Amino acid sequence: MKNTTRAGIAILAAALMTTGGAAIAAVAADPVGDSQIGVDVEVTQLEGPGTLALTVAPGRATLSEQGSTGDARQFTGVLPQVTVTDTRDPEQTADGARWSVLGSASDFTSADGSVIEAKYLGWSPRLVSGEDDAISVGGDVDGALQGDAGRGLKDQELLYLSDAEAVPEGGISSTATADLTLRVPATVSSGQYSSTITLSLFE
Repeated sequence: MKNTTRAGIAILAAALMTTGGAAIAAVAADPVGDSQIGVDVEVTQLEGPGTLALTVAPGRATLSEQGSTGDARQFTGVLPQVTVTDTRDPEQTADGARWSVLGSASDFTSADGSVIEAKYLGWSPRLVSGEDDAISVGGDVDGALQGDAGRGLKDQELLYLSDAEAVPEGGISSTATADLTLRVPATVSSGQYSSTITLSLFE
């Protein structure tokens, strides 16, 4: 009789444990309410060697017709802004070191194979922001039909440069752009043309 009773008690205990576990699981799956806690962290900038970097604002330079004459078609636009960030200190740069941004354009081509040579595209660089005593912009570059000595952007031309030794403590960020002018013969074939200006940062 005692053995049967103990067995019954053992079975009852097991049943209670199973039932209790199911009850707990049911409570966990269907909470009475929720509460959210935000988590914040501040990641500070690492202290270390400075850098020299080039970034260009997104978008394309779209040229629209302006200033055409009977002898030539002229189209103007603006280069997306170009920013150079220099956070190096004087110990990281050689004496007399400076950086410069140069640009060159590919020929304009259309879907039907027509070509407008890059020599017809000129620019006029200008500074948007930056330290005037540390930054200098390049000179105007005329296209082949803009002046007797117009050479266009077929070769690398200076957008702007900096005297690295003049960079203030803590670094500098400067931005430049250029007004673009495409002047072509009036006999140029009609069509949608595209070119690419490649900007290179040199030190």
